[in-house]
Amino acid sequence: MYIPLVAFPLVALAVVAAATVSFVRNTRATGGSMGPSTWLWMAPHILLLAFLYIWSSKELIECPEHPFALPSACALIAIASIAPLARNAIWSRYDRFPTFLRGALCALLCAMVLLLAVASIEYPFSTSTPFVFPTHAWLEVLLVGLALCALYFLGQRHAAGCGMGVALCASLGIAQYFIRNFKNAAILPTDLYAIGTAAAVSSEYVFSLDNRAILGLACASLAIGMLSLLRPPRRSQVRPKVRVVVSNLICGVASLGLLGALVYVPSYMDDLGVKMLYWYTMDYYQLQGFLPTFIAVSQDMDIRKPEGYTDEKAASLLEGYARSYRDAAEADTASQSAAAQFEQQKPSIIVVMNESFCDLSIFDGMHAGYTGPQFFQRELDDTFMRGQLYVSVHGGGTCNSEFEFLTGNSIQFIGSHKYPYSIYDFSRVDALASELKALGYKTNALHPNYPTNWNRDEIYPQMGFDRFLSIDDFGGIPNCAVDKLTPYEPHCEVFHSGVSDKAVYDRTLQMLAEDETPQFFFDITMANHGSYDQHNIDAAYVPNYVPSNYEGDITPAQLNEYLACIARSDEDLREFISQLRSLSRPVVLIFFGDHQPKLTASYLAAWYSDKPQDEYVRKVYSACYAMWTNYDVAGGSQEGIVRDTSVDLLASQALKTMGAPVSDYQAALLEIQKQIPSLSASGYQGADGKWYGPTDDGPYAQTYRDLQCIEYLNFATKV
Repeated sequence: MYIPLVAFPLVALAVVAAATVSFVRNTRATGGSMGPSTWLWMAPHILLLAFLYIWSSKELIECPEHPFALPSACALIAIASIAPLARNAIWSRYDRFPTFLRGALCALLCAMVLLLAVASIEYPFSTSTPFVFPTHAWLEVLLVGLALCALYFLGQRHAAGCGMGVALCASLGIAQYFIRNFKNAAILPTDLYAIGTAAAVSSEYVFSLDNRAILGLACASLAIGMLSLLRPPRRSQVRPKVRVVVSNLICGVASLGLLGALVYVPSYMDDLGVKMLYWYTMDYYQLQGFLPTFIAVSQDMDIRKPEGYTDEKAASLLEGYARSYRDAAEADTASQSAAAQFEQQKPSIIVVMNESFCDLSIFDGMHAGYTGPQFFQRELDDTFMRGQLYVSVHGGGTCNSEFEFLTGNSIQFIGSHKYPYSIYDFSRVDALASELKALGYKTNALHPNYPTNWNRDEIYPQMGFDRFLSIDDFGGIPNCAVDKLTPYEPHCEVFHSGVSDKAVYDRTLQMLAEDETPQFFFDITMANHGSYDQHNIDAAYVPNYVPSNYEGDITPAQLNEYLACIARSDEDLREFISQLRSLSRPVVLIFFGDHQPKLTASYLAAWYSDKPQDEYVRKVYSACYAMWTNYDVAGGSQEGIVRDTSVDLLASQALKTMGAPVSDYQAALLEIQKQIPSLSASGYQGADGKWYGPTDDGPYAQTYRDLQCIEYLNFATKV
């Protein structure tokens, strides 16, 4: 017999209500009353049951393979809710036990609370069944235990403080659960700086709960219910009370001190063996525990200085590589012709960083005969250069691809877990916008979303942008729900997850038409943003690819919704380039995708898990790019040179292609590209086509170390 999910929290609430009414009647019959502390201890459990009722009524609880999860959770929460009603009866029996037995029972209760608190963090986001928490369990138990101990004594041995600590543990677990679902990633310290961005795009996601999330909440509820059974200290005379207060404060401060020492003194990676490979953050969080791994990553925030680094050494390397490039460029007739042409024409430069744009045909046609975006791959045949573009992010972290392109610095040397926009001051950092501004360009950034996302409203002026068009300039609707797919003033077309690519391109063309001054545009699109289960694209435009040999958790509907987005972006790009062709003024277009969507990780695991690690990683950490001009570049060819590169090296290559002046840093990058044509957070590609890890002692290891020193000088010393 089918029982609707909404019935279980409703029944649990009814049981709690019946138990409360019975307790109140019995208490009144004996001349007693129900104190406010009892109500306060019951409140969080009742609110949690009400929350589960609302969520189940909205069909946001999804655990079809675990039908007993919700009823079990509701039963545990109901028991925890009723527990405060039995406190007096339990205490009266407790007092009859021998002292040693009372101590043992209290210790057992505290141990259970501690384990349940840890479980409320780990269980919601763990994918292992049964729940296993192996290598660093002792460390997380100790961290949580010291925190709860500090709260207990600072709260003068009242358990309410511990209850708040348990609630915080549960909040961490649920937050990590949602981040895992939305981004397949772990919460990192830098995410704390990006809470505003996360909130801004949160309307695009469905906050559903599965069996693990529900049972994780039940663990926290049960722990709080147990805490309500801890007897508060008895009242005493004034003098003893002062002594007790002081001793409790001393114990609380001592616990905080031990906790601080445990967090700050040892190196979690070097001394305690907590590891992190940032491509697989979720695996490490599950293997080692949330708190130990989070602390280890926090300690890894500083940009590590290269071994043997000095500013003088780095400056000498920079000068040497830049001189080698400039000497070769001066002897190259084609380069000199392009430079003279650029100085005369000053073409406008449009950079389009297209959200999640990539060619999934690299996954063997998706095992479904997929051949990629039609226009971009087969009809755009007059590019100056094109190829695979290696990036340092996957499924999110757009700002890091943006950072690498605009500054020419690689996340490889900063840390893939970091978001530079969120934690550094860019006022002294050299950036493409400020360099072009110095050449007489007007510099514009366009992104149809909130300007505060990734601190762009603060970072862009520091990087030299004159003007930043954000969502208010596109109609004020950043994220389009299913029922909002209608045009908004000022004449802004929307598609899928927001403002369409076409609307961004139209605004760019409008700004070009309004000002003949050479302009630089950095356009970040929004329409292809996840999630890909919005079902808001006309079915006539959604393909029907069904990958074979795949048993992962990505449905064909999700894949095809994403491919429909790419097809629409492809068509908008076709129209945009058609309009650029007709312009009488010279224009350079640099088009690239910022990263692959989250869903490709599942296909990678299904089809390429037996491949070498470097091939496995490169498959998913790549996008595509193209450089196109509406005029013939002097000394060049518009025959579509195919050359793979990485996003941090793309801007310097583009400047060279169009004959624009390059800084000494960019000149050094161009010289180094002869030996290291691609670089991302996973490693680097040598001129021999092979990929090497950061610690590999290959033929290009010295060049790699030189590049690290140069980039440290160029970025780390300025922030």
